Amino acid sequence: MPDRQAKAIVVGDACVDVHLRLEDLLNDASGRAVPYHLSLGGTIGGTAAALAKLGVDTAFLGTIGKDYGGGYISEEMRSLGIDTSLLIVKEELNTINVFAFIDSEGERHLWGFPRNEQAYCDLDLERVDLNKIKEASWLHSSGMTLLSGGTIVDSLPVLYKLAYEAGVETSLDLNTRVSDIRQLDPKAADAIRKILPYVRYLTGSAKDEFVSLHPAEDWRESVRYFANQDRTVIARNGREGYIVIDKGQEKEFPSYEVEAVDTTGAGDSFNAGFIAARLEGKDIFEACAYANAVAGYKISGHDNLNREKIAAFMADTALRNR
Repeated sequence: MPDRQAKAIVVGDACVDVHLRLEDLLNDASGRAVPYHLSLGGTIGGTAAALAKLGVDTAFLGTIGKDYGGGYISEEMRSLGIDTSLLIVKEELNTINVFAFIDSEGERHLWGFPRNEQAYCDLDLERVDLNKIKEASWLHSSGMTLLSGGTIVDSLPVLYKLAYEAGVETSLDLNTRVSDIRQLDPKAADAIRKILPYVRYLTGSAKDEFVSLHPAEDWRESVRYFANQDRTVIARNGREGYIVIDKGQEKEFPSYEVEAVDTTGAGDSFNAGFIAARLEGKDIFEACAYANAVAGYKISGHDNLNREKIAAFMADTALRNR
């Protein structure tokens, strides 16, 4: 890794996550307020929060509106110690609120609002100090930031090329949530293809996102297609664990034996754990093991993330039997 200040810059979407349990909504006929809680969300907002809690010097680059959601995000980031000097505020755009309805299995069902003039789709590079990108240690983003179009589909490939050529470590979570590329906006698919040559660490869902970009009868072949000498691929497979391919080595790892309380942000937590571990010098497979623990801790319903909690979780929690 380059000898530079260990700062991670994460680029893309931030929103307000509103968590509600479906059983609370369905079973409450009393007229009382249904329990809920708010958190800094979005695939990149969530990653930024997890990185900060793990002690990583983190900056967020993205756009929010000048509204309630934007104010909440700004305050949450500052309270977590996230650098907001790259945060762009546009009064005419809307910050997204994502309602995460959690079912009895801990799986989340998401719905975002407002649906128009969404702030995270906008990324005006004229308002970005590009030297900060070149001086960082890590750049990370998510395919989710590209799915609604906007100027970010043109800006994000520029940032990846700039970072990669400056020797910055780069990672991308595909996070398209589709198994058929035809379900994506062509501009989003094209942006992902433009970014890929500048990605050193590629993560995503094994059985759909990798398959969508390179269809194959065996999803493992789809995953292998993206691995090369300069790119490590990490394919998450839910309860089945994950596959890592690094410089010709391919290993499968189990997930942790935990009860799924809330799967919202599990992939973002995995990414944060991986980045944090790599920045402190762990090798690829050690970093993946650490990322797996951070995701497991998150899934089991814990929000009080820190390094001590993860160390205890790894010591006390069993991995699933295959």
